[in-house]
Amino acid sequence: MSTPPNAPAITRHARTDSPSPDGRPPAPGMTRLRTRLLRAVVALAAALVLAGCASLPRSGPVTASEPDLPASQGIGLFARGPEADASPQDIVDGFLTASAAGYSDEFLVARQFLAGTAVSTWQPLEQVRIYSDSQPPAYSRAPDGGVRLSVPAQASVDSDGLYTESAPQTMIQTDFTLARNADGEWRIIELDDGVLLLAANFSSVYAQGALYFLTPDLEALVPDVRWYPRHNLATALVRGLLNGPAPWLEPGVTTMVPAGTRMTVESVAVSERVAQVDLSADSLAADPEQRVLLYAQIERTLRGVGGVQQVQITAANAPFEITGDIPDLSAYPYTASNLVVISDGALADVVGGDLAPRAGAQQMAGMDPRHPALGYEGTASTTVLLDGPDRLVTAPEGDAQPFLLAQGTSLVAPSVDRQGWVWTTPAASNGHLTAVRPDGTRADVSAPWLDGGTVRSIRISREGARAVIVWQSAGTTVVDVATVVRGLDGTPRGLGEPARIGDRLTDATQAVWVDEQTVAALGTSGGDPAPTVHLIPLGGPTSLLPAVDGTVSITAGRGDRSIVLGTESGRLYERNGAAWRPVLGNVYDPALPG
Repeated sequence: MSTPPNAPAITRHARTDSPSPDGRPPAPGMTRLRTRLLRAVVALAAALVLAGCASLPRSGPVTASEPDLPASQGIGLFARGPEADASPQDIVDGFLTASAAGYSDEFLVARQFLAGTAVSTWQPLEQVRIYSDSQPPAYSRAPDGGVRLSVPAQASVDSDGLYTESAPQTMIQTDFTLARNADGEWRIIELDDGVLLLAANFSSVYAQGALYFLTPDLEALVPDVRWYPRHNLATALVRGLLNGPAPWLEPGVTTMVPAGTRMTVESVAVSERVAQVDLSADSLAADPEQRVLLYAQIERTLRGVGGVQQVQITAANAPFEITGDIPDLSAYPYTASNLVVISDGALADVVGGDLAPRAGAQQMAGMDPRHPALGYEGTASTTVLLDGPDRLVTAPEGDAQPFLLAQGTSLVAPSVDRQGWVWTTPAASNGHLTAVRPDGTRADVSAPWLDGGTVRSIRISREGARAVIVWQSAGTTVVDVATVVRGLDGTPRGLGEPARIGDRLTDATQAVWVDEQTVAALGTSGGDPAPTVHLIPLGGPTSLLPAVDGTVSITAGRGDRSIVLGTESGRLYERNGAAWRPVLGNVYDPALPG
C-alpha cells in the first residue's frame, strides 16, 4: 500500500495484545479496550437520555413512541478527540464513540481520528450498521495487521434511508488500518464507509418517516418507509420524495414530481409549525391537477414530522399556485365489515360477539369450505372461498350456486384487492399467479422469482399496490413484499422484484396487512418452536406479540389491535390490551376484507 499524503512518518502498528492463535485469553490491553468500549456505550446512551430529557420535560416511563419535537431540534451529543499516546485500540474505540455523536457536529470530531486520504474520503452517511448488545464486541487482528471489530448485526440502513433487518446469527465485521502520523500518534488510514451504531442509540439518532407516492389510478397514497437522521428529518424526507420511490416499489406507483425538480434551498424551514418547501422552477411543469396531487404527496410526507402542522410550497421563491381542493387520499383505504368465519360447514358473520349464518348456507351442503376472503365497498361485497384444497369459488347467495373461479392443486388462500380481483395460485409455483374477477375474467400475473418455490400465503395491500408473500425456496421460508404492476385498466399484470422483510423469522405460514406500513406474520423466531404473531414493519425491526397455543390462522382489519387469531381447535381470539381474549368456539378461518 502506498503512503497516504500528509503522513510522512507512517509505520504500520504491530499489536501485542490480540488473542493468540492458540486461543489464549487476550492481553490486558484488550481487556482494557473492551472495558472502555462498554463504558463509552453506556456514556453515549446516558447522554442521549439526558439530551432527550432536557428537550422533553415530561413525566412517566420511557416508551417506544416518537417524541413530538420541532423539526429544527436535534439531540446534542459530544465526543472528545484523540488523546495523546493513545493505543490503536483506543483510537478505534474513540472513533466509534465520536462517529456515533457525529450527527450533532457533522462528524468533525470523528475525522480527528483519521489521517491521510481517509479524512476526506470517509463517507459517514453512506450506511449505518446497527448492532445489538446481545454479546460484547470482540476485537482481533485483521489480516493486514490492523484492528478487526466483530459485533452481532441487527440491521442496516443505506444512504437512501432504506432499512434492512439482519438474519439471526449474522455478524458485522469491519477492519481498521492504522498508522502513525508525523507526530507519532496512531490514526486510522483505511476504514469502511458509514457509521456503526448500537441499536439502543440508533432510534435516538434516527427517526422513521415515510415518503408518499400514488397508485396509478391516483385514488390512494402508498408509503415508502425510510429512516433519516432526526436533526434534519423534514429536509431528508422532501429530498427523498423528490428522488423517487425505492427500486422495489417504483414499477407499481407514480408521482407528480416533474422531472428535474429539486429543492432550491437545501433545507426545509419549519417555523411556527409551518414547513416551508421551496422547489426549483422545474416544478412549474406540473399542470393544475398534478399540482394538487404533488401538494398531497408532500403534505402527507411531512405530516409525521414533529412540529409540522401546515405546509407551504413555493417555486423558485415565487408562489406555487394551486387551484381546487386538495384531495383527501387515504394511505390505508378500508371499509368496516363483520368478521366472517366457517361454522358448521357454512359461512357466518360475527355480529356483536354472536354468530349470524349467511344466506345461502343451504347451497354449501356437500362442500368443504375453507379460507373465505372478503372484498371492499365498490366491489359488490365480493366473498370467495376455497371448496377443498383445489377449487376457488364464489360464496353462494340465496338460491345461486357457487361459481367456480379457478382450479389447481393445493390453492393458496385467496385475497381480494381493492379493485375486486381475487388472487390465488397453486402452492407449487411456476412463476405465475392467478387473478380473477367474480364474473370469471382472468388475468395471468407474472412473478418469475417465485418459479420453483412453494407459496404459502398471498395478501394484497389495502390500496392494491403491494403484495406480501410467504413462500419457501430450497428449504428456507421467507417473507417478501413486491409491487403490483397493473395495466391502464387496473388489470394486474405482474409483480416487481421483491424486497425481503422479517429476516429474523425462522419459519412462517401466513402474513396479513395490519396497517399501511406493517404486516403481521404467523411464524417462529429464535429458539421458540411455537408459532406466534410477528409484527413486521416494511422497513423496521420485527416485534413479537404474545403466543396463543395452537394458532393456525390470522386476519386483521385496521391496526394491530384488530388482529384476530384462529386455533386448530376452533377457538377465536382477539386482542385485549397486551394479551388475547377468547371470543368464540367451534369456528374456523376468520376473515376480514382483503
